[in-house]
Amino acid sequence: MAESTSKKINYPMLYQDKATPAEYWAGLQHAKDQGWLEYHESGTFVRMLQPGKDLFA
Repeated sequence: MAESTSKKINYPMLYQDKATPAEYWAGLQHAKDQGWLEYHESGTFVRMLQPGKDLFA
């Protein structure tokens, strides 16, 4: 099973970058507002959209 996008986001932001919960949430909201991520209807998972993928190309 592939690792979820949320795990790929959570760990680096919270444990490597030492982001606070408020900073973490603000970052996710910003990425969503920019059209880089979308939330699953459950609110538990995120999916990177093409504009977000293009940032890492």
